[in-house]
This record gives sequence, C-alpha cells and structure tokens, in this order.
Amino acid sequence: MLPLKEDPPAPVETPAQPEPPASAPPPSGRPRWRRVALGLLALVVAIIAGALVTFFTIDLGPHLRARAERAGTNYMHRPLHIGRLSAKLTPGVFVVEDIVIEGLEPGHRPFLTARKISVVLPWWSIFSRKLIIESVEMTDWDMIIESWPSSPGFPNGRHNFPKFTPDSKSTGPKRFTTTLRSMLASRGRFTYEDHGTPWSTAARDLRISLSRGDVDRAYLGRASFGDSTITIQKYEPFHASMQSRFLIDGSKLHFDRIDLASEGAQSVLTGDIDMGRWPEQTYQIASKIDFPTQKNIFFHRDTFQVSGKGDFHGTFHLFKGGRELKGAFSSPLVGVNAWRFPDLRGSVLWVPERMEVTNATSALYGGTAHFDYRLAPLNKRDVPIGASWEVAYTDVDLAQLTDFLQTKGLRLGGRATGRNHLDWQLGKWSAKRGEGEVRASAPDGVAPMTRELSPELLAQQALLPPEAGPFDSHASLGYLPIAGRVVYTLDPQWITLGQSWVATPKTYVDFEGRTAYGDQSRIPFHVTSLDWLESDRVLAGIMTAFGSPTGAVDIGGAGQFDGVMLLGFTKPRIEGKFSGERMRAWDTEWGRGTANVVIENSYVTVSESVITDGTSEIRTDGKFSLGYPRRDNGEEINARVRINRRRLADLRHAFELDDYPVEGVVSGEYHLYGKYETPFGFGRLAIDDGTAYGEPFESATASLRFEGAGVRLDAMEIRKSTGTITKAA
Repeated sequence: MLPLKEDPPAPVETPAQPEPPASAPPPSGRPRWRRVALGLLALVVAIIAGALVTFFTIDLGPHLRARAERAGTNYMHRPLHIGRLSAKLTPGVFVVEDIVIEGLEPGHRPFLTARKISVVLPWWSIFSRKLIIESVEMTDWDMIIESWPSSPGFPNGRHNFPKFTPDSKSTGPKRFTTTLRSMLASRGRFTYEDHGTPWSTAARDLRISLSRGDVDRAYLGRASFGDSTITIQKYEPFHASMQSRFLIDGSKLHFDRIDLASEGAQSVLTGDIDMGRWPEQTYQIASKIDFPTQKNIFFHRDTFQVSGKGDFHGTFHLFKGGRELKGAFSSPLVGVNAWRFPDLRGSVLWVPERMEVTNATSALYGGTAHFDYRLAPLNKRDVPIGASWEVAYTDVDLAQLTDFLQTKGLRLGGRATGRNHLDWQLGKWSAKRGEGEVRASAPDGVAPMTRELSPELLAQQALLPPEAGPFDSHASLGYLPIAGRVVYTLDPQWITLGQSWVATPKTYVDFEGRTAYGDQSRIPFHVTSLDWLESDRVLAGIMTAFGSPTGAVDIGGAGQFDGVMLLGFTKPRIEGKFSGERMRAWDTEWGRGTANVVIENSYVTVSESVITDGTSEIRTDGKFSLGYPRRDNGEEINARVRINRRRLADLRHAFELDDYPVEGVVSGEYHLYGKYETPFGFGRLAIDDGTAYGEPFESATASLRFEGAGVRLDAMEIRKSTGTITKAA
C-alpha cells in the first residue's frame, strides 16, 4: 500500500473521567504518534464492531479514494488513478481496483494498469511501530516501460519509470517500519520499448512472486513469463520465455539465475537492477547460439546460408543514457554457404552508437584468418549506417583453397597471405569501397619465373623433350605453383589494380589497370614465358575458371608479350605485340618470330607476323581459331601466308605428309580459309633444289587450289637440267 497522509482522527467518545486534583502537577503531553494511534485504535475498534455484524466489503468512498490517489501521485510524481477502493473488514483485506499509473507525458500510454490489487493487513501490528502486510496480490495487469534517446533537452535520454523511492534522505533511526511478508503478481503483461535503437519486448503471462524469510528476513522472489515477442529494429521478431530467481536488498534486485530461452539461443544470466537509479542494471550472460536460426532473424532477406553452433560469454549493462553489450564468442565450426571456419572466436561490443566484432580469428584452409567488422554510426537520424569489414589472412594453402572452390581448369599450389578492407552503407553493398593486397609464395624448392628471359634458362629449357603423347588441349597442369603480389582498390564502379605480378615456374606476368568488376576492363600487362605452351595452358585455365571454357593451343617456345586486356574477363579482347624464340607448332620448330596479335572470341588475329630461321622467312596475316572444332561452327582459319625458302620437310611434317619423299626449299603465297583439316583457298607453290622419290630436280612450280577434301595442283611445271615437265594433279 502506498503511504497515505491522513488528517488527524476525529475524537472518539469515551467514558467521563474524574478531574485530577488541583494540586497535582499537569501531566506531560503524550507523544503525537501515541495520540494518533489511540485515535486510530478507537476508529478500528468501531469499524471491527460493525464488521462483526455485517461481514461485508465496504466501499471506502470517493473521499478516501481521492486522498489515496493524491498521496500516490505525490509519492511517485506521476498521476495515479483508482477506480474503486474498498475494505473487507474480516479478515482485514483491502482491495484496490482499476488502477492506472499514467505515462511520462499526457497522451502517453500508461506505465501500469491493473484490474485488482488485494492487500491482507493485520491492523493491530501498527501498535508495535511495525506494520505487517501479510500479502499483496495483483492480477490482470499490464506494465509498459519506455525509453527515448538523448536530445538537446535531455542529453541522457528519458524513460517513463516512476519514482518509487521516498524523498526523505534521513539517516537517523526509523520510527516506524513496514514489512511485507509476501507478494504475487500474476496474469501480467510486460512491454519494454527502446525508441532509440529501436527494440522492444512484449512478455505475456508474467508472474512475479516475493516472500520474506522469517530467519534471514531477506526478500526472495521468482519471476517468469511464457511466450513473448522481442523485436529489434527492422529484424524479424522472435519468441522467448524466462524463469528467474532474485533477492531484494533495499532498492536493488539481485538475480542469482535467469534462464532465458529464445529462438536460436539458450541463455543463463545473473545480474543486478538498481531500482533507485532506474534503468541501471547489469547482467552476466552465458549463451548457446544456433547460427542458422539467428541468421533467419537478423538477415532474413539475405540469401546466404550459415551453419554451426557457438557460445557467448559477456555482460549487458543498461544505464541512463545508453547500454552496452560486450563479450566473447567461440565456435568449433561455422559455415557461411560452402565456406568453413574452424575454431572461430572473437569479441563483440554493441553500444547505442556502434556495433563491433573485433579480434575475430579462425583457421582457414591450412592457414589463419583475422577479421574485424563494425557498424557505425547507429541511432543517428538521417545519418546512414556505415559498415566496415577488415580481413587479414596468413599462409592459406592454395591447394586446399582451390580444391574447396572446385575451380575448373586450374588448381594452384603455394600459400597466400593478404588483407582486404571494405566500407559500405547498409543496404548499398554495390556502393562499397575498399583496398587490399594478396601475396603468394611458391612451395619450397620451386623457383618462380622472372621478368628477364636469360640465356641460361633458355638453354635449360631447350634440353627438355617436347610434351609426350597426343596433344590434349585440356591437359591438367596439376597444382600449379605460383608466387606473386596483387594490389587493388575498389569503388562502386571499378576495381583498380596497382603494380602487381604473378609467376609460375615458366611464366611471369606483371600488370596494372582497372576493370568494372569483370567488365569494361583495361589492364596493360607484360608476359615473359619460358614455355608458351605452359603459358597458354595457364591462360586457358584462368578463362575456364572465370566461366569461359577454353582449351590450350599446341604452341611452344619462349618469348615475351606486351599487351592490354580489354572488355570482360569471360570474353576478353587482348591486344599486343609478341616475340618468341624457338617457336614450335604442329610438332615443328619454326624459329624466331614477332607479330602483332589480337585475341578475341577464341580467335587470334595476327598481323605483321614474321618467323625466321636462318635464311627462311614466313610472313602471316589472318585469323586463327584457338582450338577446334568450334562450338559456334565458325571458320577456323582465314589467313594469308607468304613463305620464302622454307625447308619442305618442315611443311610436310606440320601437315602430316611425311610419307611423301619430297625435299627442297619452298616459297609461295597462300590464302586459306574454312576448317583446319579441310581448308579451302588458293596459292602458288615454288620448290627449289628439290628431290622427289630420290630423283633431284632444279625447281618445281604450281598453282594450288584447296578444295576441302584435298589440294588441286594446276599448271605444274618441274625443271630438271634442260628438260621441263608440265602436268596437273
């Protein structure tokens, strides 16, 4: 019961007493409390006498109800309304009905509404200066606690929790005490709304019981609620239930155990609430977390998947003007889509202005990863929430990583170390900005190729035999050892590559430039190759890994290429200048070569191509397919070739005509188009210093017509000494 400031009791009629003798000294005045007590006693005796007759509940009337409302209002500094105030004279039960404690301001929702509060009060205990309240029971009640963020008028924010402690600051001995033996509040509803975050809790079937021990005289209590709904910002609402035990020590509530079951988490808490300094409260938390369920609450609209379970140990502190959740989390294994992060652990901090995940570490495919994630600023009107993601990784095994990624066409060997930093606004991932670096080291004992093509390396490579067996354009390179350094920055439109390089044992590439996330690229680059076949297999593997299946071309040799990659990664256009040594194709070594090259749509277009070997020279302009047959059924060759004094044996071997015993040096000009194996075209052939089937001749000339299934020779003329043979074939 709230203390009531009563008027002095009305006089009670008592039997007349004899006048004291005149000579006796005047008696000392009774203390005021004793006079009040006697008056109350007389009033109570009269009421009880009436109760013995009626045994009815009596409405105490609007006057007492108004005084009770006024006293409660003054005590809490918050308007109190009572629908009905009554007393059942036997056995001394007081009933307060339809109670309303108003909200912080007019128009706000009430802080408390209650259908009924019953108080069992042994009235005679008042004479011992110790008022005993046997029990208080409140039923069908609804409490709403609200808090608002800071503002110019309220720098620490505001809340609607009334003042439940007396104004008196007296430290002297108490002249009067009130003891509550038990209390029960049942069938309650509790709502907490933080308008700053925002987040809210709506608990149903809330039950609170409280009792005072006879020995230790401590107030012990239990609180529980059934299915409740918690809503945080715009995330999905989730359900929770709670059981707890607590101890009251003055204005403080100490919870020695809280069992909180919510969707995706099972938590055990201990903590303290200081009712005199509301909303001051602190809890220690130990939680078991189910990550898939939590993802569906906080990232419901996102399509990624998570797996795993974890633990959280930390504290939650709610105070005037703010809150703080901090602690550490751990999990033996967390999955994000197909990615796996063993032994994940880190720290989290969530305060009104920011949320941080820091010092997070995990094993990562043979190496380790460290990351930090931040959201800030939070709860600032008209200021977007920024996110930052900082990742560092060390000694990641590239073989394990590319096996996990199931990269088609290319698997790597070595280890990678690097970092990546991203900044973006929530909901605007496409507007992200960032920068990073990747450094790769080749496996022990493997020397990566350098930019310089030294004579020593060329000599060593020349001693190696050609690739054995029939040519396979999709042959695997195994786990290709790599080394290198890639530096990049990102903005909403571009990935910009700084001066970077990557090397395998036989290929070195340095590059810089930019790409619109795989499109509209312009990346100048330089290639040094000790084996063009390996380099072409690497290029084909990269294109295949980016979604454009590509086979290698049977070409060998060593050399350099300076060019630029344009357009998209899956359908690039490569322009540049090529130079090579010991060029090899169709199982034939052709010599030194230079050319201007354009590669696009699985074609290589060659211009100003010159291949020399001793006194021979081959000049080529045209278009060649990188692999055949083509999926688009397009032509595979359309080229003009001019040959000057090339060994006929090289051409016979290249075109698989070794069975024809014709030798000499060849000159001529040809235009070929169509399919590689069944070309069409025309040209003129000239052979000098030749032999045919063991018979020498001085020269032979003919016009050529390529007709798909064969070659027609027109106006063929063979000169031997003083004779001439003319024929067609």
